Amino acid sequence: MRRKIYIALTAGVFVMLAVLGVFVFNVSYIRLFESGRDLGTSIAYYFVKLFDLPYDITPTVTKYSGIIPDSPKIPSTPTEAGISARAYFDVFFSSDNFRSWGIDTAHFLSTAALIILPCILLIILLIRFMYGRCNTKHNRDTLPLRAFKAVSRTVYQPTHNAVGGYVHFLQRHRWITRLWLIVAALNLNLITIIIEFFAYYFYFAVSIDLSSVFVQIRKLFIDLTPFWKVFNVWGIIIVALWLFNRWRRNTALHTLRHYEARNCGFINELPIVTITCGSMGKKKTTLITDMTLSQEKMFRQRALEILQQSDVKIPYFPWIMFEKELQRCMEYRTVYNLATVKRWVRLKRDRFLSHGDVHLQLYGYDADKYGYDYDNGLYVSELFDVLENYASAYFIYVITSSLIVSNYAIRTSNVMADSGNLPLWLTDFFMPRDVNNSRHSHILDFDVLRLGRKVVENNPNIGSFEFGVVTISEIGKERGNNLELREVKRNNDETNQKNDLFNSWLKMCRHSATVDNYPFIKVFTDEQRPESWGADARDLCDIIRIVESSEQNIALPLYTLQDMFSEWLFNRFIATYTDFRYRRGDNTLFIYLYKKFVAWVWNRNVRNYNRYGYSVLSIEKERGTMDGKADKKKYYLMNGKIYSKRFSTDCFSDYFNDLASRTSVGLDDYLEYQTERASVRELQAQNSYFINSLYGR
Repeated sequence: MRRKIYIALTAGVFVMLAVLGVFVFNVSYIRLFESGRDLGTSIAYYFVKLFDLPYDITPTVTKYSGIIPDSPKIPSTPTEAGISARAYFDVFFSSDNFRSWGIDTAHFLSTAALIILPCILLIILLIRFMYGRCNTKHNRDTLPLRAFKAVSRTVYQPTHNAVGGYVHFLQRHRWITRLWLIVAALNLNLITIIIEFFAYYFYFAVSIDLSSVFVQIRKLFIDLTPFWKVFNVWGIIIVALWLFNRWRRNTALHTLRHYEARNCGFINELPIVTITCGSMGKKKTTLITDMTLSQEKMFRQRALEILQQSDVKIPYFPWIMFEKELQRCMEYRTVYNLATVKRWVRLKRDRFLSHGDVHLQLYGYDADKYGYDYDNGLYVSELFDVLENYASAYFIYVITSSLIVSNYAIRTSNVMADSGNLPLWLTDFFMPRDVNNSRHSHILDFDVLRLGRKVVENNPNIGSFEFGVVTISEIGKERGNNLELREVKRNNDETNQKNDLFNSWLKMCRHSATVDNYPFIKVFTDEQRPESWGADARDLCDIIRIVESSEQNIALPLYTLQDMFSEWLFNRFIATYTDFRYRRGDNTLFIYLYKKFVAWVWNRNVRNYNRYGYSVLSIEKERGTMDGKADKKKYYLMNGKIYSKRFSTDCFSDYFNDLASRTSVGLDDYLEYQTERASVRELQAQNSYFINSLYGR
């Protein structure tokens, strides 16, 4: 039933636009035929002049319309336009104009002081009188509020739901709004203006008639006559505000993407292993998470680049068939890592060399005609060498799960768009994504990074890790430093940091992850002090120290006034609302409407900061040997990327939650001091090493 109503309403809008076009804007359609004639004669004039052909064509684009009447208000010559402009500015900047403006402003202020301000003061006093009395009627609505809610339920909510439903209907059928816009543009003579532009372009390109430029400008103002019938000053202000807001958002997105590109450039400068250091609350984990997300995106992009470059190396090879066979092998688990990918390609090579079947192994590729080799100027690669690189890069590129392996959860929002051919990854961090369709990082089993002893013998994951982004928070607590490991022996029977050969893996990890000379592996770690990680591993790293983090900035241009108004309004509301909550327990109409408006303004400001806000980290990068000069850098943390439920800063909190849930004591149950000086019994209750040593315990 509702769908039928929407269809009838849509048809009614079309009928209304058609009626307006016939009876109100019929001149626009006649003018449309004129513009078509102008375009036709201009194109014909363009070609005959271009090829120097004999012609008897008179371009009509330089003539005024015979349909829309001329306006005497529009200057007819450039000289007259200059005189009118000078006269306008002379009047605008004249002393009489400023005197008149001052008199009108004073009149308005006096009116406001005599009428508006007393009314505002009266309303404030009335509200204070009505709501100043205390009560404890918890969550009871006053009579005006109940009446307002009743009217809202019967009038506003049904209307709001109907309009919202119809908007969703139009969003599902976007062709309707597009067709409406086309018809409206025809009615307002905007299509004619576009056609006239191209008509004049073809004419001017071969004539270079500068004297006709003013005629076209004057024709433009005349052709806008139907537009001015509909859009008055307020309509233009609304459209201008919409266009301004759209420009501002596009500018902000461009700025954030530029900052992301700068971050990626910084990450590319880093070695395979890095450690980020800083005191508590310096955003160490936030930084490595941000770099991890960017690195995963760059791995996808680099894999695609290898595919594109390999495609050009053997340009006539049927790559789509090669990809489809590889996909089937991945579905049947014949191929599940880079080692099996390389084994699969080598098997194809052996079969081809044995049987020479180009249709089965090379999908009909005419190698005799197009060649078996690729010469890059340094060395010659065989066809199957290129196929091996292509298959390895394609395997990395099409894996739908995350490329991140971490000891804490990280949410990724990359989405694969696949129409059955070459899939493409949507990796823009600043476009809205459905959180429910996200993937999370893989759980890091440290045994897969140990080349020596393992914590779990016969662990099925051993040897399986080849490529990806490894992210480890609090690496020092996992690996320890030289002082902490002083009593740990390499020849102990149990697995420890000295016999698991984790550091050897760090030194050799790129060997399993290299495809076409590019290592698809990065290790990001963090710790409060770089010395917390042993020197043998730390020497492989670059150390990133977080010096400071800036205040929140916003990429939206010209946002200061809006931000100031939101903050001022919120602070004024909080002062009033806190006093109201202290005095009263019921719900009143004034507070209900006031809170609703403030919440709308405040939430809009919060959403803008969440989508377009960013902070700048001042960091210093130095060698892991800590014997060189630190380079000062900047890193940009964009809220829309890193704070959209990417990770939890209390990633180890469940350990403490589990401890607390097993007790029957809370903070309120702790003993309190009885006076300002602790007694002996109170000192001993601290279970302090120092106090116990004083009492010989």
